[in-house]
Amino acid sequence: MIMDSMQSRIVFWEGIQVIEDVTDPNKNPSIDTLEGRIGPLLKGDGSQAHFIEMPADLYCEEHSHATESLIFTVKGRWVLCSSGRRQLMQPGSLFWFKAGTPTGYEVPFPEPAFILIFKGTRDDADDEVFLEYLRNLQQWLEKAHSEGTPFKMSELPQDHPARVFARSLLKDANAMRPDEPSL
Repeated sequence: MIMDSMQSRIVFWEGIQVIEDVTDPNKNPSIDTLEGRIGPLLKGDGSQAHFIEMPADLYCEEHSHATESLIFTVKGRWVLCSSGRRQLMQPGSLFWFKAGTPTGYEVPFPEPAFILIFKGTRDDADDEVFLEYLRNLQQWLEKAHSEGTPFKMSELPQDHPARVFARSLLKDANAMRPDEPSL
């Protein structure tokens, strides 16, 4: 079922695979999690890519991954955090993190942010296995949230560094989220 939709969204010819619109939620399989809508894209011979559409108000605390990644911002604005340092990321921004380096993701803006994650290694799992992993992740994140782990900027105390940094970015009252007048 998922693979049929996957095949129809990818254009193939010898040595080439094309996805015409990586942002189309109707053509790209994904799972909605507290971290955002996540889904597989392409796998090459030795690399792979997936996407995350991070929702407005997202707070995802710093965590590490076993492999390095290059992450490209397609649309929206968000904040990268590592070792307490924060950096505004905008469309066209690109960053790399080394395996084991904790990174956090924050979206203190009214619009979601869409990022592409490029892995320099290819795993052997097919897209169905990745989607099943995401379903399990979804449940794990929901459990962590029910036990008190924040996943929204609005769940953080006013003096939390993420909110302090967000306020410094949102000096223009028109840029502030309508439901969060005192970010």
